Amino acid sequence: MQTTKFKLNNPFMLDLRALALLRIGIGLLLLADLAIRAPDVALWLSDAGVFPREASIGFISEWHWSLYWLNGQPVWAGFLMLVAAIFAAMLIFGIRTRTASVVSFILLVSLHNRNPLLLQGGDNLLLLLLFWGCFLPWGERVSVDAAMVRQPRGDNGYFSVGTVALVLQVLSVYFFSALLKTGDEWVKDGTAIYYALQNDQFAFGLAQYWRDLHWLTQPLTHYVWWLELIGPILALCPLFFVGFRTLAVVAFISLEIGFIFNLRIGLFPYVSIVSLVALLPTDVWDRLWPNKTSNTAIQLYFDKHCVFCEKTCYLLRYMLGLPNATIEPAQDNAQIGPILERENSWVVIDQQGRQLLRWAALVYVIQCSRRFAWIGNLLMRVGQRGDAAYNWIGDHRQQFGKLTAVLMPWRESYHRAGIPVSLVAGCLAITVFWNNLASIDRWDPVHGVETGLGDEFRVSVPGAVTPVYNWLRLNQRWDMFAPWPQKNDGWLLMPGVLKNGELIEAGFADLREFSFDRPMISSADSVQYPNYRWRKYLSRLQRASNSEYRLAYGSWLCRTWNAKYPDSQKLNAFNLYWVKKHTEPPGNPPVITVDLLMRYECRDKDLINEKIVESALIEIYGKSLDLK
Repeated sequence: MQTTKFKLNNPFMLDLRALALLRIGIGLLLLADLAIRAPDVALWLSDAGVFPREASIGFISEWHWSLYWLNGQPVWAGFLMLVAAIFAAMLIFGIRTRTASVVSFILLVSLHNRNPLLLQGGDNLLLLLLFWGCFLPWGERVSVDAAMVRQPRGDNGYFSVGTVALVLQVLSVYFFSALLKTGDEWVKDGTAIYYALQNDQFAFGLAQYWRDLHWLTQPLTHYVWWLELIGPILALCPLFFVGFRTLAVVAFISLEIGFIFNLRIGLFPYVSIVSLVALLPTDVWDRLWPNKTSNTAIQLYFDKHCVFCEKTCYLLRYMLGLPNATIEPAQDNAQIGPILERENSWVVIDQQGRQLLRWAALVYVIQCSRRFAWIGNLLMRVGQRGDAAYNWIGDHRQQFGKLTAVLMPWRESYHRAGIPVSLVAGCLAITVFWNNLASIDRWDPVHGVETGLGDEFRVSVPGAVTPVYNWLRLNQRWDMFAPWPQKNDGWLLMPGVLKNGELIEAGFADLREFSFDRPMISSADSVQYPNYRWRKYLSRLQRASNSEYRLAYGSWLCRTWNAKYPDSQKLNAFNLYWVKKHTEPPGNPPVITVDLLMRYECRDKDLINEKIVESALIEIYGKSLDLK
């Protein structure tokens, strides 16, 4: 008898339930990203902010585009973000899923191209997952679209060019990240985690308690590197597939959870966790997602002249897991039809043959669900107010019918990508994987092991595909903490002089006295870095390559400050300093240096050479900042 122990599995076969959770997770992350950006929409995305359209267009290379470039007003940017939020919500609920996916991708590309100074690896991964989702039937489960399918597919397994692309994309983040980690800190010394956790721009939470424990950080450094290299290989192994794939996914998720509690890297670990969950095999989902459909046989009767009413019944049956519920037009039943006409209500017949109307009928139907019965119990407390809500919906059912005709069309079966779309996806998947191969700067040696490829071996990408990469923003280089963790930490100091001669810290939104001490970026009262977008922007502002964008920041800071405070507290000038902390090897103190990045005069440009900020520092503190 043949055993299934050594059965070969398709490592690119994904579960439709996993894809549904990926869709919902991506939608939620899109909303979270928009919520983080929303308070600063004028700052980041308008001509009146720190990065006007002219700077944005000049910052990135050819073949990039953005809908945000059409207008420089905050109202336009806010409108686009509102539209993005609407389509993200449609993605979450699976309403016109493919359209929501494509539009969300277009709007996210536009958002990323508008201000690249704010971006980090998590943004790139979120965009790529959304892109590959456009080629996947990730609305075939747990969606409004799925409820409108008359002949649903029963098999949860799904394989296509799109699943191949998605699996390779998710695993490439780790595999190529390992190949890019070529520094001695990863290969020999095992000090990479030590250096990463010493960087206070990123480290927080639990990091302070164990970052100096070299006996712990050293083996963990080697573990992380080998996990990133071997984990993707295990996940693609067709033998012992369920065990190896699950082990790899759980190990990577535990790594991301460690990031959440130790590093400030924005939404990146959450995006990674969502992507990894999508890789769990069907056997695991059968255990995590047991069949909880109800065997309760009830009858739902709707007004045959109300398409919205019919769709609502099908939606309830699907979402509540009531496959044995029958749905029929009330007018086709001689006994039920008169009841519907007399009561102006749908009719639900329970298992005992009782007739339920309006809100009570809805509560009962929900209570029949094995998953959501608790919601029905809560709704039961609404009482007569529920009937009022039902009647209001009934009075406006024509309007709801027009809306559902657009958002909830009937489908005979759920549409999947055809041959032409699959060919496009396949070509793009090849070029993206090629781009990842080309991102590796050194193929010999790999982690100290000679590969025989030679020092000069490189994989190059044909120039013809560069426009495609740029236009779709598919470029990727997973160099997190590579080739070694950044050893130069730092913070900004912005001493400013007011019209009344007072010396203040201009880097905060509130009025506070200047101090040479480092701002506490993890403190609740710190407003220099309101969120990680601010931290990313200000840390990049100190780079010499971005020096031309400092003037826009200075202009914005002066305008906003002087619009907020009375004449005596107007900001005359401020200096922008970068205090650099270079982390030394374990056991050695850091080296601190200070660089002057910019002097900015808010009110009289002719005074810029008088160094009034330095004079105020010496007068009040008896010293200025040490400029080296």
